Amino acid sequence: MVTIKDIAKRAGVSRGTVDRVLNNRPGVNPETEAKVRALIEEMGYRPNMAGQILAVKKRRLHLAFLIFHGPEFVFHLDILHAARDKAAELREFGVTVDFYLVRQLDTPYLERLFREVEDNQPDGIAALPLRTTAFMSFIQRMNAKGVPTVFFNLDEDFAPHLAYVGCDYVQSGRVAAGLVSLCTEGRGQVGIAAADGPNSPSFAGRMGGFSQELSANHPGLSMVDGGMPALFHNGDFTEVVDLVEQNPDMKAIYIVNMGDYGVCQEIHRAARGRNLAVITHDLAPAQQELLKNGLISATIVQQPDIQGSLPLQLLYEYLAFGTLPAKSKFFTDLHICISQNV
Repeated sequence: MVTIKDIAKRAGVSRGTVDRVLNNRPGVNPETEAKVRALIEEMGYRPNMAGQILAVKKRRLHLAFLIFHGPEFVFHLDILHAARDKAAELREFGVTVDFYLVRQLDTPYLERLFREVEDNQPDGIAALPLRTTAFMSFIQRMNAKGVPTVFFNLDEDFAPHLAYVGCDYVQSGRVAAGLVSLCTEGRGQVGIAAADGPNSPSFAGRMGGFSQELSANHPGLSMVDGGMPALFHNGDFTEVVDLVEQNPDMKAIYIVNMGDYGVCQEIHRAARGRNLAVITHDLAPAQQELLKNGLISATIVQQPDIQGSLPLQLLYEYLAFGTLPAKSKFFTDLHICISQNV
C-alpha cells in the first residue's frame, strides 16, 4: 500500500509537505503542489479514511451559514432547520457551524454582519447570495483569502463559488404552466401575482419558464396584461383583488412568489364563488391549510431540506478530503402537492 512517506520520497519533499497538499493547507508553492498531486494520482495513493477523519477532528473546521430570516421568509425556515440538523451531525466530525441570520437589507447592517463573519475566520461559507454591494464585496474578499463558498436557493454569477444547491427556477415555471393547463383544460386567461416583481431572480426565472411553456405547448392559454404581475406586500392586496374582479373570464392565477399567504383568502373573496385555480410554490404550514381548504389548487415544492444540508456537506468534503463537488449545480427535485397528498 502506498504511503505518504513513499510519495514524499519520490517527490523529494517532506512528509509534512505531502500532508499539506492532501489537506489543502497553504504553504506549498504551486509547482511542488502540482508535482505531489501528480504522484498521488500516478502511485494510486488512497488515504486511510479513519485517519483522515481523526485528522479533520483535530483540525476543527469552522463553517458559516448565512440565510434570510423574518416573517416574509417563511420558506427559509425549512432550509434553516435542515442546516441546523446537518450542523449537529457534522459536530461529531469536529466541524463547527456558525449561523448568521440576515434580518435587514440596509447597507450599514449588512456591512456589520459581514465584518462579524469575516472576523470569525470561517474555513468555508454556505450562503443565500444577495445582489448588494455589501455582500458582493464580502464574497470577493473571502474568495481572495481562499475561502470556498457554496450558494443555495439562488444562483448568482457575480463571484466564483464551489457549487450551487437549489431550485431550477426556469423549470419550476414550466411545471407551473403545466399545472395551469391541467386545471383549466388548456383554455382561458391566466393572471400573474407576486410578492416581489421582475427584479427578483426567482421571479424572472419562473416567469421565463412559464412563458416559454405556454408559448410552446399551451396555445389556448394567454396571460392577462401580457403577464404583468399584480403585486402585493405588507397586507396590501389591492392589485390582486383588482386583477380578479376586472377579469371575470380568468380561469387561473399563478402566484409566482408568495410572501404573504393572506393573498389566497383575498383571491377567494374577490372570485365570489367562481371556479378559479390558484397555483403557488413551496409548502409552508400556512399553505398546507390553504391546500386542504381548497384555496390553493396545487403547489410546487423545491426540497428545502436538501438546500439546507447539502451545502454544508459539500464544504465539509472539500475542506476535509479535497473532494470537489461532482457538478457545479445541484438542482433540487420539483414535487407537486395537492390537497390529497399533504
